[in-house]
Amino acid sequence: MLREKTIKDLSKLILVINIVTLFPNGTIFINTRYRRLKEHLIDSLDQVQKSRENRRTLFSATHFTTFFKYAYRHFSETIDKPFDFIRALRIYIPVTPNLAEYLLNFLKYVKSTNELIEFAVPITASSLFLDSYPLKTHSKYYSTRKLSHTNFNIAFKPKTIFNTIYKDIFC
Repeated sequence: MLREKTIKDLSKLILVINIVTLFPNGTIFINTRYRRLKEHLIDSLDQVQKSRENRRTLFSATHFTTFFKYAYRHFSETIDKPFDFIRALRIYIPVTPNLAEYLLNFLKYVKSTNELIEFAVPITASSLFLDSYPLKTHSKYYSTRKLSHTNFNIAFKPKTIFNTIYKDIFC
């Protein structure tokens, strides 16, 4: 039964097969013999890393360990629901159930369209953005003095986080 459910067609799992030829053993120095293979592997690793950066899934071993623990717990409880990485990050810090009420209360004090555009919307957006990345999430790796848009790669796109965590509150 288990085997029937886990059999996969290899042609659907493998996207590319690359063949790297090597010089015959003993004809040249060992480093020279494997240089093409090494260069090919390094190039492939660079492509995968760039792809993960573009999709914002470039996680460290620490991230994978944490995600694996959450996924293990998730799939031990259910196999019918897909694992949600973003919701997993919020297990211990859920969005307050009163958020809609708090936002409505805040917006009661906005008196004009200009205040809404110039003040309320930016404050709300930045608050949601900051809330979506829990305090000290990356403080172990980056000090606040060194943060900039060029060296701090956010793991998930803000729009994806909004749609996953906050969208139901606003719709």
